[in-house]
Amino acid sequence: FCTAGATIVSGGVAERVKSPTYAVYAFFMASFIYPIIVAWSWGGGFLATITSVGYMDFAGSGVVHLTGGVSALAGTIVLGPRKGRFENPEEFECHNLPLVVLGTFALWFGWYGFNPGSTLGMHDGATGALAAQVAMNTTLAAATGGITVFLLRYVITKKYDVGGLCNGILAGLVSITAGCGNVECGSAFAIGLVGAFVYEGSSMLLQKLKIDDPVDASPVHGFCGIWGVLAAGFLDWGKGIDQYHGWSGWGCVTEGTACKTGLGGDAIGAQFALIGMVIVWSGTLSGLAFFVLKLTGLLRISEEVEAVGIDTQSHSPPKAYAMQ
Repeated sequence: FCTAGATIVSGGVAERVKSPTYAVYAFFMASFIYPIIVAWSWGGGFLATITSVGYMDFAGSGVVHLTGGVSALAGTIVLGPRKGRFENPEEFECHNLPLVVLGTFALWFGWYGFNPGSTLGMHDGATGALAAQVAMNTTLAAATGGITVFLLRYVITKKYDVGGLCNGILAGLVSITAGCGNVECGSAFAIGLVGAFVYEGSSMLLQKLKIDDPVDASPVHGFCGIWGVLAAGFLDWGKGIDQYHGWSGWGCVTEGTACKTGLGGDAIGAQFALIGMVIVWSGTLSGLAFFVLKLTGLLRISEEVEAVGIDTQSHSPPKAYAMQ
C-alpha cells in the first residue's frame, strides 16, 4: 500500500521530473506522509474514534489512493505542464495501447489482493463470505466504471477510446475500495457508475485549467478516492440510514445486544474528516516537498532532454526507445 501511494504520484509528474530527485520525494512520502495517515486511520488513531463509529475505509480509497492522488496533483501543479502539452496536444497522445491495456489488467488482477485480502483472513465462513462479497463488488464497480467512461467518451468524441476504458476501470476500482466490505452488489454498480462520471468530469476540469497530469493520476486516485470514501458512508448496507455496519461486516454496530441506531450522521461526518485530513496533510507536505526540490534546480529535466525524451537520453541502448 505504501508503494502504491508513492507510485501514484509518479504518474502525475511523469515525463518531466528527474528520477534521482523523485526518489528523494518517494523516500519522503514513504517515511513521513503516508505513515502518519495510516497511524491516524488503520493504526487505530483519532480518525478511528472521531465519532461514535469512526471512519470506514476498507482497503484504501482515502488512506492510499487519495493520499497519492492529492500528492500527484500538488506535484504536477508545482512542476507545471510539459513543454507544448496544451499547444500541440496531439503530440502527447499515448503511443502503445496494448501496453496500457496489459497494465490495466495487471492492476485489476492485483486489486483482488488489495480488496479481498483486506479481510485479513478467511478462517471461518463469515470472513470467507465477506471476501467473496468484496471480490464481487470489486468486479462490478471496475466493469461498470470502464464501460461507462468508454460510452461517455464515445458520446463526446464519437470515437472508441480504449485509454478511457482503461482509466474508467481504474476509476471504478478506486471508487469501490473504501466500501467494498460494507455495501451490496447493487450499490457497487452505482459506485462504479458515479465514479466514472467523477473521473471524466475531473479529467476534463484539469485539462480546462491546463493542469498537466499525464496519466490522469489525480482524477483516478484523488477525485475518485474522495467519492469512494463518501460512498462507503452513504451506501453502507445497514438498514436505511438509521443503522450502520462499517467495519462490523455482516453485523451492525451494536449497543449491548441490539443494533445501535441514529448513526448515519456520525458515519458521514467521520468520512468527511478522513478526506479533510488526507488532503490537508498529504497535499500540503507534498506541495512543500516538490517546491523545495524545485528551488534546488534538480527537480525538472532540461528542455533539451524533454524534447528528445528521458528514455533516449538516459537509457541504453537509445535505439530501443526510439519512437520513429
